[in-house]
Amino acid sequence: MSSRWAYGLAVAVATLAALAVGRHLPLPACVLTAFLLVPLPVFMRWQARVSQGRAEAVPRSGLYLSSALLLWTLAGLTAAVAMGSGIGAAQLGLRPAPPLALGAWTVGAYAAGLAVMVLGRLLRIAETPLLRHLIPISRLEKLSFAALALSAGFAEELVFRGFLLWALLHATGSVTLALAASSAVFGIMHAYQDVGGAARAAILGAVLAVPVLLTGSIVPAMVAHAAIDLTSGLLLARWLLR
Repeated sequence: MSSRWAYGLAVAVATLAALAVGRHLPLPACVLTAFLLVPLPVFMRWQARVSQGRAEAVPRSGLYLSSALLLWTLAGLTAAVAMGSGIGAAQLGLRPAPPLALGAWTVGAYAAGLAVMVLGRLLRIAETPLLRHLIPISRLEKLSFAALALSAGFAEELVFRGFLLWALLHATGSVTLALAASSAVFGIMHAYQDVGGAARAAILGAVLAVPVLLTGSIVPAMVAHAAIDLTSGLLLARWLLR
């Protein structure tokens, strides 16, 4: 019991510290930033530990649906907080990019993201039973997985490369800190892939942040993210997990 109390106290202190970091942001944005930095990663880590022991018992379709619902809930919450904080769509990166730049940055981010996935395979990162169970098999599962991949491309980029990266840039004034913190949180969101997989996701998050920082638009990251998930889940899954 004492260890649980200590852990809870540590989470509370870390949350207060995150609130202090974002104190110059509008209140709704400050609260959401703190939530994304501490309570949400803690919850995702706990959920990953609980899920690993019964991966095979959970239908893939149910996992796809619950993941999509979580992503769209986060995206909706982020949009509502942005509106309540006076943060415009352009500040979140929801602005068009010139066609040539859009294509170039999308292809570049996609290629770099796939390189990260292949590197993980070459380094023989051990994949968890839950991740292996998530690979779609039937046609219906593949369609459901494709819908989840598109959802992740939009929702995760809006939350982590759109809102959180922007909030941390304005709260800390440091591109390095904002990039590192947002990428680390993105990695922990993938804790069901274990330490190696979470680190791979964090690196992927940093890769996807580059076009956002350099162009001010999250559209290339959204398209590249969805394409990476579709390719790795539908085309390269068996090879990546071999």
